[in-house]
Amino acid sequence: MNRFTRIYNVLAGVFMILISIVMFAVPNLGYALATLIFGITLMVSGIRQMIYFFSMGIHMVGGKMIFYRALITMDVGFFAISIHGTGQRYVLFYFTIYYLFAGIISIFRSLESRRLEAGTWKVKFGNGIFDLAIAVICLIHNNSESVMLDVLCFALIVSAITRIMVVLKKSAIIYIP
Repeated sequence: MNRFTRIYNVLAGVFMILISIVMFAVPNLGYALATLIFGITLMVSGIRQMIYFFSMGIHMVGGKMIFYRALITMDVGFFAISIHGTGQRYVLFYFTIYYLFAGIISIFRSLESRRLEAGTWKVKFGNGIFDLAIAVICLIHNNSESVMLDVLCFALIVSAITRIMVVLKKSAIIYIP
């Protein structure tokens, strides 16, 4: 991880903590900020993936997968921005579904890493279980917006702290003679 990526991840983690505090303090403003930032982030990520696809990925084996991933990412971003003005329940349900899919994908990726005998599969598996637990708790308490808000803000804070901890972890430097 280079220096710019480390700085970006620390700033993103601090920003995520600030958003969760705003969601606790002023829920209406917090919902609006969270959906706008989430949507814009996904759209920018999708656009970056599209640029990568058209500059390099079009000539790669499996390049179409990059294209499809970019389309889906941009579509989810557009959807997040479109629910910006809707009710709080829909926004909370959207984030719950996001955590559900993120947990399932993390678990599948960790199982693939385990098959490849990578050392990081346990962390990915734990992250997937945590995301699934957040989604299940929110789905169980879907009648109480305050409980869902508290759980999702807690998950956002934990995600931010994890992001900052990954940056602070020493990475191995490998010199190739």
